[in-house]
Amino acid sequence: MKNYDNNNFGGIIGTGNSLKQLVNSLVSNLSQEIGANKILVLNEIPAAFRIPPEQVKIISVIKELLTTVVSNARNTCISVTAEKYTDIIILNFEDQNNNNGYALSFSLIAIEQDARFVGGNIHIDGAQKRVATVSFSFPCLPAAYAL
Repeated sequence: MKNYDNNNFGGIIGTGNSLKQLVNSLVSNLSQEIGANKILVLNEIPAAFRIPPEQVKIISVIKELLTTVVSNARNTCISVTAEKYTDIIILNFEDQNNNNGYALSFSLIAIEQDARFVGGNIHIDGAQKRVATVSFSFPCLPAAYAL
């Protein structure tokens, strides 16, 4: 697991940040690569989802996942959504024009260990189809969402 501190996230860690704000900040940090690869990122995460500051390691996995998905995408729209099931949040990155599922799958292998370390799991659906979805499920603390 990489060692991250608050400074590595460009000020996105505070007193419990919105998952939507986190993704917006990460997308902003990747704007050069997103532009070069002709990618549109749609952040459709409900504003109620929150990441408590003590979950810095989950934030680092989300950063690695988004970077990996963007690095393997070309001429596409990536939709980012989140769902909550009991005590689990599932964050989905859906690539509408999957360029190379083999490369994406291979790149995700390096992040899987970090995801397991924080109690999460990474899954790719449709790796060899036109639309591919990378999902990251992770445990949420009671403060990680609002009703």
